[in-house]
Amino acid sequence: MLGSGVRSLMSCLVDDDMTICDVDEGYAAAIGRPREDVIGCHLLDLIHPDDRGVFAERVRALRVDGRGFSMTQRLAGDDAQRVWLTHHVSMLQLGAWRRVSITIAYEDSAPIDDERRALKRAAERILGKRRLRERYWGAAMVGEPAFDLLLELFVQEAEGRAVYTTSAAVASGAPLTTALRQIAMLVEHGLVRRLPDPIDRRRVIVQLTAEGTRTMTDYLAATERL
Repeated sequence: MLGSGVRSLMSCLVDDDMTICDVDEGYAAAIGRPREDVIGCHLLDLIHPDDRGVFAERVRALRVDGRGFSMTQRLAGDDAQRVWLTHHVSMLQLGAWRRVSITIAYEDSAPIDDERRALKRAAERILGKRRLRERYWGAAMVGEPAFDLLLELFVQEAEGRAVYTTSAAVASGAPLTTALRQIAMLVEHGLVRRLPDPIDRRRVIVQLTAEGTRTMTDYLAATERL
């Protein structure tokens, strides 16, 4: 398994069946197998069983709407070792040729505690299923941009990532002007707030308020009890 001193990004390409077409030496080292043995493997077989379902749902949704995403998962294998990798997933397409491109970053440990992680997985499952709805009925018919935005903010903040206005608008699935109105509405209701980026003041960070986090946590916990 990859040592904790390694911080370089790794990458792999998978086809529509999530079979690995190419992978760099760093990812092969993380898996603990030679590169030539990793190529041809099914990607989900390399991910911990508890994390496979949500990841597969998000990849299926990516093929429909083209929206990239990031997720942190354990590698398959001994739970005691707990090797965590963050997968930044996007679609590459040139004519009929297309691949899912994944850039991977090594994590020292689980990014969040078990309870929070379970709620994050619940939010990701709901997001994945909502994206799949759009495949059959279209976003105009079934879209709920404010709720999609709340789910995406909860997932990204659980991973410790900042969400900027533009990416929040994309996550809502609505046209930019509609998305900005939805953000303003959530701000007015005290669920979301806007903050200037401390590094680049031209950018605006969108994040859940304490009330927004509490209501999303309560909602997701309730969905897990159904």
